[in-house]
Amino acid sequence: MTEARTSLKARIILPCLLVLSMFFFSPSLQAQEEITPYVPTYVLGNQLLIINAGLFVPLFFQSLGGEIDNTNLSLGGVGSIQWSTYLNNEMTLGIEGGGMFSFSPNGRTLYMLPVTARYAYILRAYPFEFPLSISAGINFTRLSSMFQILPIVKPGVSVYWNYSLEWAFGVNFFYWWTPNLYQGPEPPQKHSRFGNFLEISLSALYHF
Repeated sequence: MTEARTSLKARIILPCLLVLSMFFFSPSLQAQEEITPYVPTYVLGNQLLIINAGLFVPLFFQSLGGEIDNTNLSLGGVGSIQWSTYLNNEMTLGIEGGGMFSFSPNGRTLYMLPVTARYAYILRAYPFEFPLSISAGINFTRLSSMFQILPIVKPGVSVYWNYSLEWAFGVNFFYWWTPNLYQGPEPPQKHSRFGNFLEISLSALYHF
């Protein structure tokens, strides 16, 4: 009789303990899953496509002697498209093409169309990313009837928020440095200038 009662108690207590353990441990496991979201890792062969559009800010011209001059240009617009491939989880390498426009006081329009190679090193605090980039290449420049092909270097920093595994949105701050060097006699060498400009643009990024 005693053994039967003991067996009956065990049959009642064990299922109760099982139910209680599921009740207490399930929320903790669920909370752990919510606290540690999935963070994607990128490898060689993963690619990204970026579209940028925003404001072009003329800063100043610098002469070979170091004198600073006003650009006499208005605020302008800028846009570009970038393609890059991951070298590893932190570094990308790719190409960029784009353009800008701005106006002089007498109504002439300045156009610059840079084509560059781009390297970026990415810092992360997921879901945010902070690419530090450097681009270098050639800059097709036109002001009225004057056309030049100049070098250009564009260091910059971006801030992205990852909306999903595929899409991210952010803002860019790119510094445009473009030398305009003359050998003379016309224009004379003293007219050589280093153009300094700032791009502030919004960005949409797609991983594939």
